[in-house]
Amino acid sequence: MLKMLDVTNPFNGDLVGQTPLPTAEEMLEMVEKAKKAQEEWAKYPLWKRTKICYEFCDLIVKNTDEIATLLSKEMGKPITQSTSETGGSANIFRGFVERANHIYGEVLSTENQPGFENDLIFTTREPLGVLACVIPFNYPIELYVHKVAPAVIMGNACLVKAPSANPLAMIKLNELWDQLDAPKGLVQAFASDRIVYTEKLLKNPDIAGISLTGSTKAGIEMAKCGAPTLKHLFLELGGNDGNIVREDADIDYVTDEMIAGRIFNAGQTCCACKRWIVHTSIKDAVADMLVEKLKKLKIGDALDPQTDMSTVISEDKAIQVIEQVEHTIAQGAKCIYGGTRDGAIVMPTVLVDVDKSYDVASDLEIFGPVFPIIPFETDEEALEILNNCSFGLSSGIITKDLKKAIQMGSHIKSGAVVVNGQSSYRHMEQPFGGYKMTGLGREGINCTLEEHSQVKSYIVKSVFDK
Repeated sequence: MLKMLDVTNPFNGDLVGQTPLPTAEEMLEMVEKAKKAQEEWAKYPLWKRTKICYEFCDLIVKNTDEIATLLSKEMGKPITQSTSETGGSANIFRGFVERANHIYGEVLSTENQPGFENDLIFTTREPLGVLACVIPFNYPIELYVHKVAPAVIMGNACLVKAPSANPLAMIKLNELWDQLDAPKGLVQAFASDRIVYTEKLLKNPDIAGISLTGSTKAGIEMAKCGAPTLKHLFLELGGNDGNIVREDADIDYVTDEMIAGRIFNAGQTCCACKRWIVHTSIKDAVADMLVEKLKKLKIGDALDPQTDMSTVISEDKAIQVIEQVEHTIAQGAKCIYGGTRDGAIVMPTVLVDVDKSYDVASDLEIFGPVFPIIPFETDEEALEILNNCSFGLSSGIITKDLKKAIQMGSHIKSGAVVVNGQSSYRHMEQPFGGYKMTGLGREGINCTLEEHSQVKSYIVKSVFDK
């Protein structure tokens, strides 16, 4: 009997839709289909792959409203943000395709080693094969594109696991491939039972690589799955990003940045600032102004274009966020705003008097609209607090002293440092990824294409007669 996954709206509990869960046998059939499609696709010249990928981008734009509405219904993302994510993803896809057309092989010098001076060595790039891609719930359309675009344009096939809580919009996006002249099975998207996916796909020797955006725990497990067959790994994992606010910062600007980074998508952004490290002399003023601005936000139905923030992904996750807030309060913090929930809506929450010894100041990542404000006295102490974390995805420094910001940034252990801004900055060209337990590799137009291909060297001996 076909097993179906029910997908509900976290705002009102309505059934949004259903999607089938593949059996173990069906999963193996999907791998075989992807293998055949990849072999055929790799034979397409780059100009033909480019043409088909551009047509896919055009279909994304054409279907943006339908996909965005579905995304808002199933995950509670405000419709304005869902529309921006979907339409913007087409631009990201085009960027990967454009760069693929300007990646060149190399001709290597052979005259620098005796006995090789008459030989010719040149390189080309070839696909890896079939990749398993795992997409998180928070930005399913954008992160689908960040994984599928570089893989496909470089000649690979993708088996894409959609997030179980909100798979429908991403699966709808993936169905657009059926309208194109691409091999059937080149990109397959589906929700899946974790055991089936792990045993029949992640451990499958026919899978060349695993690309995941998710938790560090999940990344470690997937690395174990890939180890026996030495799969390529692309792991963008956990983070507990911090922003330093020095005493010379403009408080009005600071609080605008805080809201922009933490209210967007209800705080469910991997590189959103989850630790505000604020100089003691301005911490109270920052907290007071932040609360006044938060009071003006419209919180409600994601389908209302006026809504600033709606639900987190589920009521279970909302409960978890509140439990983490209560844990921080139990350690000694003070809640001056919020700290409550209404179903899956977590009210914006401001925590003050957060000591640097508290869990939230280091590795406790709260994936919701919560603002822990951690005071510091000196720049050295601020850096100590920021770096006292197992993760290092992104970070920020807000100050009028640009030289000091760059100097401090050189001591921060993270993959990005946003100067005069909050940490949830991601440009499509940026090598996105982090230090320490944040993962392996980088995602971005300027680097991912190389990681999704492999170099082959051609050696022609004695081609020159000198």
